[in-house]
Amino acid sequence: MAEHTRIVSSTPRRTRIRVSKKRRSLKEMTRLAQALQASPNVSEVETNLYAGTLIVHHKEKALAGIEAELKDLGVIVMAATGVETSASSLSDAVFDLEKQAGPLLANLVDLKMLVPIGFGALAALQLARRGLEIGGAPWYLLAYFALESFVKLNPPEEKSESRG
Repeated sequence: MAEHTRIVSSTPRRTRIRVSKKRRSLKEMTRLAQALQASPNVSEVETNLYAGTLIVHHKEKALAGIEAELKDLGVIVMAATGVETSASSLSDAVFDLEKQAGPLLANLVDLKMLVPIGFGALAALQLARRGLEIGGAPWYLLAYFALESFVKLNPPEEKSESRG
């Protein structure tokens, strides 16, 4: 499983962020630290290249703004409790990715359909390989993820009452 940038600990005025391994270069850590330091809500940013962490000293209730700034820099930050697995966080991630990658892909690929299709394909592959055996990621769990992600990513459009 790929390592993500995540919040390791947070108090009202200090947040420690472990940067993903792919971003642990001196150049990238410096770029992130300088961008965060420019924020009016941040008083100081300490970097530890060896540990791959940024310690951000900030005003109270500024954490959401810091996460938004990192997001603008192309860094998605996971919660302090670990990687969120709820369908709402999956849909947020897919919508953000589609928003950022949409112009690059020339809107040829609809990620809101590709994610459920991917889960469905994994479910079918797991069923074909292991049958109804329970172990690893069972086919029925992957099938559930396929259905749940489809429902969350493709909400029914509200019907307008002005239809004639």
